[in-house]
Amino acid sequence: MIASVIGVGSELTSGQIMNKNGVWISKSLKDLGVSTSAHLVVPDDRQ
Repeated sequence: MIASVIGVGSELTSGQIMNKNGVWISKSLKDLGVSTSAHLVVPDDRQ
């Protein structure tokens, strides 16, 4: 099985903070036998 990890937050896209949750999610998936094919980050859409 293959997964992609999507992080949402303008603070991620601006480089203000590192996407530590994405790293943790990928490691957890790997422990379950799931490989991660991509990490994507998108900004918030504040309205």
